[in-house]
Amino acid sequence: MNRIVLAFAATICVAPISHAQSGQSKGAAAILPDVAMLIHGPRGESSYKLTSTANDSATLEELDDRSSRMEIRQLPEKRCVFVATSEEKDGFDVVQLDVTKFDGTYQLWEACRGPAAAPPENRCTYSVHFNSQKQAFCYSRFSKLDFDLSKIPFPDGACHSYALGARAK
Repeated sequence: MNRIVLAFAATICVAPISHAQSGQSKGAAAILPDVAMLIHGPRGESSYKLTSTANDSATLEELDDRSSRMEIRQLPEKRCVFVATSEEKDGFDVVQLDVTKFDGTYQLWEACRGPAAAPPENRCTYSVHFNSQKQAFCYSRFSKLDFDLSKIPFPDGACHSYALGARAK
């Protein structure tokens, strides 16, 4: 996992620079599926599919009753920062993932309740916590998107370190 995160960050932050120096432009399309997984992960256990991946954005659709649609894009002036927006009935969800805030280490946490050998009463939650600064993952709902997405006015408490959880029964 440690190598995955480091390779992921290197792909985003280093590879495009080297391609630019050689006169070739790679774009963010190659890494957008990974970014989509990281952005969608904390939202829950709903399945999703990428319905399109362009050079600088991706569209993700959840495959549940909500049928929500999320647009994910790389901020052009911030190579390692990605923003996802989705329209909800009471506003817009905006998520920001800043890969520069990760240091490449992680911890696997397991929390169980109930008797250890007595499913289904025993419920365990497993989560991967990446060592990241508080501003690595930001989420907030806005009534309208009337601001520049490169300067999102996240309220206090909207940004935190990154954790990806999964539940096992």
